Amino acid sequence: MSISEFSQLAILSVSPKMVPFSFGDEAFSVGQSPSLKCSVSEGDLPLRLSWLFNGEPISPDRSDISTAMFGKRATILSIDSVSGSHAGFYTCRASNVAGEAEFSTELVVNGSSF
Repeated sequence: MSISEFSQLAILSVSPKMVPFSFGDEAFSVGQSPSLKCSVSEGDLPLRLSWLFNGEPISPDRSDISTAMFGKRATILSIDSVSGSHAGFYTCRASNVAGEAEFSTELVVNGSSF
């Protein structure tokens, strides 16, 4: 593929568009199990979806936070038993050949200050 052919492909590609999500309006209490679903409503496949906590990638080997793909356009994040250390901002990032999009929401835990 020549550079001009690649440039045309990138121009014709559709970058990801996120569906807004949140943990809701209420703070969580220690021990509760919050979860989020991040979905991409538009964007060419293949998509790369990832989660960040306070701007840092969430490691797949963390035992307290689970993430899983749900089809090709969605991912789920869940916390089995929330504690004060989980309070902060969670970001879902989607990228493809055409670009990148992200959306963030705050998890508030009773008794914690972020």
